[in-house]
Amino acid sequence: MLFFLLIGVFVVDADLAMQKKTEVKMLLEQSNHHATFAIHPVLKTEGVIELVEAEALDRFDERMLANGGYTRQGNDYLPGSHSVTTDSLSFARHYVDFLSWRKDHHLLLRFTGTNLMLEQVTTGAARPGGGLLEITVTTEKGEQLRMAPKAMVGPSHVVVAYVNERPFLPMLPAHSFPVVSVEELKW
Repeated sequence: MLFFLLIGVFVVDADLAMQKKTEVKMLLEQSNHHATFAIHPVLKTEGVIELVEAEALDRFDERMLANGGYTRQGNDYLPGSHSVTTDSLSFARHYVDFLSWRKDHHLLLRFTGTNLMLEQVTTGAARPGGGLLEITVTTEKGEQLRMAPKAMVGPSHVVVAYVNERPFLPMLPAHSFPVVSVEELKW
C-alpha cells in the first residue's frame, strides 16, 4: 500500500510541474506580447521597426503583475500570494533588432542556482526568410538544456525564464526547467 502511495505522490508531483510549466509559458507569452508594442514611433514612420527597450520591460512587468501576481526585483520575478510558482522566476531577455533578425542567433545562458545570465550571443549566416534562434541553458550542475529552434519573421523580443522551485514533498527532486517566449515586434 505504501508503495502505491509513493507512486501516486510522484505522479502528482510530475503533474504539478507540467501545469506550472504550461502556466509560466502562457504568462511569458502574454507579457512578451504586450512588451512588443513598445516600438519607436518616429522610426516607425520611416519604415524602421525598433523596440524601446525600457518601455518594453515596463510593459512586460505590467502584465507579469496583472496576470500572474509577479513583481520584478532585478532579474527575478517574485511571486505573489496567487502566483503559479512559490519561488522566484529568474529571467534574461534579448532583443534581436531590425538589422539582424535575418541572421541565425545562438543564445547561451547560464543558471547559477539563483540567477539566469545571458553569457554569449553568437550570430551566424543570414537567411532570406529570417534567422533561426537557438537557445541553450547551462544548469548549475553543468547540464546543457537546448530549446527547440525558433524561426524569426522580424525584429523579435526574446525572454527566457528559469523555474527552480521546491518540490511538493522534500524527498522529491526540485522542479527546474527553462521557458522561452519569442515575439515579433507589433507594428
